[in-house]
Amino acid sequence: MASVFDQYQMMRTHHLIFGYRGTLTNDLITSLLQLSDSKLKELKTPFRKKKSIINILIECLQNILYHSESFHDGLFSGHHCLFLLGKRESDYFIQIGNFIDNTQMTDLQSKLDYLNTLDSKQIHKMYLEVLENGIISDKGGAGLGILRVMKDSGSKIQYAFQSIDKTRSFYCMEIVISEQV
Repeated sequence: MASVFDQYQMMRTHHLIFGYRGTLTNDLITSLLQLSDSKLKELKTPFRKKKSIINILIECLQNILYHSESFHDGLFSGHHCLFLLGKRESDYFIQIGNFIDNTQMTDLQSKLDYLNTLDSKQIHKMYLEVLENGIISDKGGAGLGILRVMKDSGSKIQYAFQSIDKTRSFYCMEIVISEQV
């Protein structure tokens, strides 16, 4: 049982409030949002910051459900993900990970690199433009999700890709919700 305590200590050391690893469904997203909301209330998170965090979670989790690669590991099948919510001092952070087809990696990386060069006013302007004139992708998105995440967090998105095999990678992203939000 020492390993359970080690996990507890690791989560405490890394300031994790809540986490989930597994297959994602619409019903599970609802449950994860309710649990996250409860944890944030328990921590007496200011309403505006809590609202931003929940909005970001909605965007991230729905993005995984609708845009990630389905993964089969012999035991489970579906849209596997990792989701962590934590707090460092007055900043909250969300870490998300999911499988992505390698053919999508270059476009996603280019988009994120470009968006990370913009300031908050430019992000807000682009968000409004896409909202007004958005072109719907093959998977039903207009590109609003990542813009909303950046707008609501007030920060750049840190990301990485971990190669799994010739066709898939694991896409990791961290969003920091700062004191200013």
